[in-house]
Amino acid sequence: MNNVNLRTEKGVTIITSEVEINASREKVWKVLSLIGEIEKFHPLVKKSEAISHIKSGLGAKRHCELLPMGQMEEEVVEWREGKSFVLEVVGGKMLPPYRFMKGRIDLVELDEKTKVTFLFSYQLKYGILGRMMNALVIRPQFKKAPPKYVNGLKEYVETLNN
Repeated sequence: MNNVNLRTEKGVTIITSEVEINASREKVWKVLSLIGEIEKFHPLVKKSEAISHIKSGLGAKRHCELLPMGQMEEEVVEWREGKSFVLEVVGGKMLPPYRFMKGRIDLVELDEKTKVTFLFSYQLKYGILGRMMNALVIRPQFKKAPPKYVNGLKEYVETLNN
């Protein structure tokens, strides 16, 4: 199961993708909680590393080099151990002009599987110009990232289980 939901509310674009992984919530969380290691499963991340003394949990930060280009720094702004977290983009290069960009991960255990939901939300600067840029260029590119994230995670975690 993998679907993508795209909507806009009050100038905020929200893209959601989810997948069921054949592994326990604990195993999935173990991979996700080491936020500096996202390059292991996200095909759009060329290189990643933790850049704070905290490797996981509230306040942890990471730096990612993105494919095909660009960089971003993110910080964990919400953390529910074993269940969910929110990362907010706090800096970067070659990113669109954003007011905010956040990614939320939620895990729900379903018998011997785990449903992972990735919700990516952002708002661009520049009013109507930003909304036009979003509709024509940014959103078509960004809507590809959440499914790649959850599918890469699924493949990586299920390979670990074998």
